[in-house]
Amino acid sequence: MKDAEMRNIYYRLSLVVIVSILAGLLLYQSSLIKVISAVIHRQGSSHGVCVPFFSLFFLWIKIDVLKKIEPEYSFWGLFVIIPGILPIIFSINNFQLHFIGYIFFISGLILTILGKRFFKQIAFPLFFLIAMTPLPENLYEAVANYSRHIALGGALKIISFFGIPYIKEGWVIQLPNVALRISIGCSGIRYLISYVVFGLAYAWLYKSTLKGRLLVIALTIPISHLAGIFRLTAIFTIAHTFGPHMAAHRPHIIISWSVFFIVLIACIAVDQCLQERRITKSPCH
Repeated sequence: MKDAEMRNIYYRLSLVVIVSILAGLLLYQSSLIKVISAVIHRQGSSHGVCVPFFSLFFLWIKIDVLKKIEPEYSFWGLFVIIPGILPIIFSINNFQLHFIGYIFFISGLILTILGKRFFKQIAFPLFFLIAMTPLPENLYEAVANYSRHIALGGALKIISFFGIPYIKEGWVIQLPNVALRISIGCSGIRYLISYVVFGLAYAWLYKSTLKGRLLVIALTIPISHLAGIFRLTAIFTIAHTFGPHMAAHRPHIIISWSVFFIVLIACIAVDQCLQERRITKSPCH
């Protein structure tokens, strides 16, 4: 690549970075701070810490393709920038919309300055950052309560099948040796959001057809509910068997993460196995 072409690329990239930073500081600062705070303090976006790393990985695997693209101006990007600044123009009091608007603003900027071919390659990694956005509080609570009903109902059926006695009083479950309250945080909504986000990443990486990608994303919903049931079942059973201390904060966290990753790894393994069988048309081992 000629020196003039390299200077042109660096100039355009520098322009994108500088304008994006200035916009973040001057126009979207409040929403960025709130999203980062929600991610750090696990306020509806505990999965969010993984999202930027996924996006960087998606960009890294595209780096060779991006190096070969000659940048060009495309004023179609202005039509992407406009939705990004609407929350600011109309003073919409919703930091989630402002954060999403910032992603649209950067996307439109890249499309305008670097061109359609460049934008096409980085569109998914860029828009994937929207997955960091915490759900609005009302929606979060509604989904959490729905997930809590499913997780608790399923877990109680399982422990009842195995002969573990309990008394249910609202969201409090009285086991023979301990009373456990199922809070919003224990509803399984964090599983639901995290599995959907991981499903988006997995579908983009490993599925080549729209049908396959949509199927993976759709399956994350029942998978998350099953994982939520397994999680509460594990907590109830372990607390009943080994004592109330196993329902304390640290064991509770260990059990929750263990169930999350066991289910995640099992689902990936099953999908990879089925995919290999479709390719080779022979039993997987």
